[in-house]
Amino acid sequence: MPKKIIIIGGVAGGATAATRLRRLNEEDDIILLEKGEYISFANCGLPYHIGGTIKHREDLLLQTVEGMSEQYGIDIRNFSEVVGIYPESQSVKILNHQKGTEYEETYDALIISTGAKPIVPPIVGLEDAHNLFTLRNIPDMDRIKAFIKDNKVETVTVIGGGFIGLEMMENLVELGLKVNLVEMAPQVMPNIDFEMAQMLHAHINMHGVNLILEDGLKAIEQSGKKLILSSGKELTTDMIILSIGVLPENTLAKQARLELGFKGGIKVSSKLETSIPNIYAIGDVIEVNDCVTGMLPIFLLHGRPIAKDAW
Repeated sequence: MPKKIIIIGGVAGGATAATRLRRLNEEDDIILLEKGEYISFANCGLPYHIGGTIKHREDLLLQTVEGMSEQYGIDIRNFSEVVGIYPESQSVKILNHQKGTEYEETYDALIISTGAKPIVPPIVGLEDAHNLFTLRNIPDMDRIKAFIKDNKVETVTVIGGGFIGLEMMENLVELGLKVNLVEMAPQVMPNIDFEMAQMLHAHINMHGVNLILEDGLKAIEQSGKKLILSSGKELTTDMIILSIGVLPENTLAKQARLELGFKGGIKVSSKLETSIPNIYAIGDVIEVNDCVTGMLPIFLLHGRPIAKDAW
């Protein structure tokens, strides 16, 4: 008998799950709900469109709503945000952002693929900074490009030396901007060996980036134009890119009282089952075993991995 499957969230997790489920069964009713406009895009390419390496914005779009719906026979609803999960009735409440209306859909199986959200710490003056951005999706990318173009930006400060921080640094340099890179750990890319990171440091310095290690952002002044670091050092900047990491987007999971793990990720079985029957979860929102240590989970403290069992 055909099942009704609802998937919350598109992009890598949700869109992939939807197409795979369709290949496995042509009869199931599959509904993909995405709160934004875009259901499938190349997230890794976002910094490179900002820097101009990827010249055309449409090259980032892997699938459209119309194309994917027609090809796979999936009911895809963008601008449709799930605002509540009700396991007792096996239903979800959906907000249609275009119409401003809410409605409910029942499900036989529910897949949560809400991804992750940027970490935004409670820094003094952060709410008054009109030049501060994070990068997770296409609208974020559009805002960053527009701000650089419309505000004659000359200096950008990137907070965080992980993947996104380094990619943003690289592309901002490509645009001819002066870049400060601030990292709290003794090295960028804290998931690689310190000796390997020294090669990155040398390359960063060679391209004229002001690399500041073992220092963090303490306060923001002058609506984002002045930064106070933990060491007392002051930086002037036209723009701030906050890239200090992500956390699971677990708002719906908390509301539905799913069991969560050490850092807020949804706990799942080897079959991606959550603690509530008929609800599954995939992607950045779940907690997974580290593939090297087998421990659960790994937490970085001053650039060094600490397992939960070590606390």
